[in-house]
Amino acid sequence: MLLKDSAINGDTIGQKDDPATSSRTLNGLINPTVKIRTGETQFWRIGNIGANAYYRLELEGHAFYKIAQDGNRLNQIVELKEIVLPPGSRVEVLVRGGAPGMYKFRSLAFNTGPQGDQNPEVTLATIIAEGPAQQPIPLPAKLPPVADLRKQPVAHEREIVFSEVPGKFFINGKQFEMDRVDTTVNLGDVEEWTIRNASDEMHTFHIHQLDFQVVEVNGRQVPFVGVQDNVNVPVRGVVKILVPFTDPVIVGKFVYHCHILSHEDKGMMAVIEVKPPRTATTPKR
Repeated sequence: MLLKDSAINGDTIGQKDDPATSSRTLNGLINPTVKIRTGETQFWRIGNIGANAYYRLELEGHAFYKIAQDGNRLNQIVELKEIVLPPGSRVEVLVRGGAPGMYKFRSLAFNTGPQGDQNPEVTLATIIAEGPAQQPIPLPAKLPPVADLRKQPVAHEREIVFSEVPGKFFINGKQFEMDRVDTTVNLGDVEEWTIRNASDEMHTFHIHQLDFQVVEVNGRQVPFVGVQDNVNVPVRGVVKILVPFTDPVIVGKFVYHCHILSHEDKGMMAVIEVKPPRTATTPKR
């Protein structure tokens, strides 16, 4: 299921108040019908592929059984009544069909802060439970393990600060410059990054090429269930993550940024370079 915010008049998204006035679609359709049998278990892969809008997902009369985040399998099933999906985030869930009837799959109202956006409530799809009932299949008590990065030594700690002034967005006080390297790391290191939001609206932190583990939000420990590549950073809040720069394929330059594209486009992006480990030079004879 692909969720997208589009300007009602067909223009390009990019203004601060777009999420309040945009249309919301599911797989390119406005309020389509999705059928499920009572007791049937369906697999839903949901992605927020829009530019700026947040989705606070709820399925009337049902629970979500979350099994993956941003394409990464979790180490356990997490039962949720709501899922907040910032721009660029993806989630995979199991849904069990309820009693026969019609249910709203909707995004509830969501406020991203005093300087942010009002995301209104909207019905994304109408779910129809009908047909012969099925015996619900048992959900697994646990999933295969996922490596916990808290067991790895931290090679370096960094602070990444998101800030803004009217019309300009910054990371560590700088706007994006393609030819400037803002962060240099060594292949093989696991680093601890503190993402600090110094503004009065939410931002998201997204990094290319790899995933990270969220360990704290506003000073509170986050139970370990898996890794992801996009995380919401609350208004005036702090998120702490562990980032594994361990896969040789990531050597080189790439970017990290806010995944609210109107923020990224106005400067909230930075270049990172992963350097291969140093090798000893062979002495001259």
